Amino acid sequence: MYKKKALTLAISTLTGLNTPSLNAKTNHDRVDVLESRVHDLESKLEKALNALEAATAKQTTAAAAAPAPDIKKIDQKVKLIERKLEVDKEVSDGKWAKLPNVEVGTQGLKVESKDGDFKLNVRGLVQADGYYFVDDSDPTNVNGDGLTNRFIMRRVRPIFSGTLWRDIDWRIMPDFGMGAARLYDAYADLRYFRSASLAAGKFKAPVSLERLQSASALTFLERGFPTQLAPNRDIGAMLHGEFDGPGETDSTRSSNLYQFPEFLAYQVGVFDGTVNNGNIDSPTDDGKQVEARVFAHPFKGSGYDAAEGLGIGIGGSWGHPNDSATPTYATTGQQTMFKYVSAARIDGTQYRIYPQAYWYWGPFGLIGEYAVSQANVANQATVNNDAGPHTVNKYSVNETDYAWNVTASYVLSGEDNTYRGIQPRHAFNPFEGQWGAWQAAARWTEISFDNNIFQNVAKAGSTTPTYAFADPRQAVQNATNWSIGVNWWLNQNVKIMADYNQTFFQGGGGVYNSKGALTNEVVDRATEKVFNTRVQVSF
Repeated sequence: MYKKKALTLAISTLTGLNTPSLNAKTNHDRVDVLESRVHDLESKLEKALNALEAATAKQTTAAAAAPAPDIKKIDQKVKLIERKLEVDKEVSDGKWAKLPNVEVGTQGLKVESKDGDFKLNVRGLVQADGYYFVDDSDPTNVNGDGLTNRFIMRRVRPIFSGTLWRDIDWRIMPDFGMGAARLYDAYADLRYFRSASLAAGKFKAPVSLERLQSASALTFLERGFPTQLAPNRDIGAMLHGEFDGPGETDSTRSSNLYQFPEFLAYQVGVFDGTVNNGNIDSPTDDGKQVEARVFAHPFKGSGYDAAEGLGIGIGGSWGHPNDSATPTYATTGQQTMFKYVSAARIDGTQYRIYPQAYWYWGPFGLIGEYAVSQANVANQATVNNDAGPHTVNKYSVNETDYAWNVTASYVLSGEDNTYRGIQPRHAFNPFEGQWGAWQAAARWTEISFDNNIFQNVAKAGSTTPTYAFADPRQAVQNATNWSIGVNWWLNQNVKIMADYNQTFFQGGGGVYNSKGALTNEVVDRATEKVFNTRVQVSF
């Protein structure tokens, strides 16, 4: 617009000039007139061009100055939007950074914080067992007559474990098997130092090697007889640690309370104390029990493959229980084979010694232990005299029992045999010709009870025996068992087991007369022949 006005002004200026006339008389005059006209035109044209340039510059300045406020506002808005997007991204990244890692797999549900300081693991174990007795009818033996074939839910265990602040492990495991609810594990383990950790709560007693083996990794449905002379679970505090061998730098940390396979490990603790095969829930007296164990893999890291899997150790306990209830012992068919009379109590010093070992080499496995259990057993009665009603020991005896076990196994499908179970190379998939892992096993185990425990304290001349501690007609003096089994690991989480067991007894049988009354005669309990099966899901 400004250019147009300036150009119009220039044209009008040029056309409106008062120019000299060309009607001059001489040529010289005409030249002067023309020069004057050209001079005036150049002067006016220069003024017009200057005016045009000024108008153009004014227009350009106005055009540039007019939108400046709008551009600034737009630039501010863009910067605000960019910052908002940056903040939103930072907040979003922060939220994602705080979210835990979640994994569901063969080891159950795992939840772990980003920094690894906090962990939660939810697992489970279900074992459905079947017991089928063969030749179980013996009219002369009350314990062997008409044994019931049955299915049972042997173990039903949700397992919760985890870590707090990187170094504090915990575990809670109830059990709902056998139609009862009980708390089996509940403890915290302060693992600040691998060589000296402190566990407190309720957990497996550090005594028997096979007892410490996970129920999901057992070679047979039922453990060998030595485990029945050991405590099951106890409540107390335990110091434990693991050490690497010479030249080893493996400081791998495990949340397992009893870590395997370290070069050297120890456990020692003070517990409420429980009887053989016992699973204590609350103490009944002030007596406490010391339990300890040391276990080593002397050839770990030696380079000798055949010896790498050899582990040897010894465990034991010592305590002074007061009026503790007596235990019972069962066969591989889960039938009671030994029990004390109702008046018997464990009262006095009790100790156990457990030398133990295993050897695993490729698909081959061997595990065994020997058990010695000694306890003072009393026959108690309540008397009322000047001191008031109180309990006294009418009879007392020192009982020493023995048991041993050897179990050999071989993985037919070639996988490594380990104390912690078998991991199939390929999960069962018949459509691809994959059949999981197969394991065959054989076992020999024996238990003997002290002859002193079968004392007849009846008065001389009495025709009816009186047993102060255990009745030989209802408690065996010796039991010897052999077993064979096949285990099929469909995958890492599912296992099917089938065992055949025969148990021979010395004593433990009573003869009944025609009126159904128990006579004084003591006979051997009938041989127990039982076929056991199990379907196990462990994750």
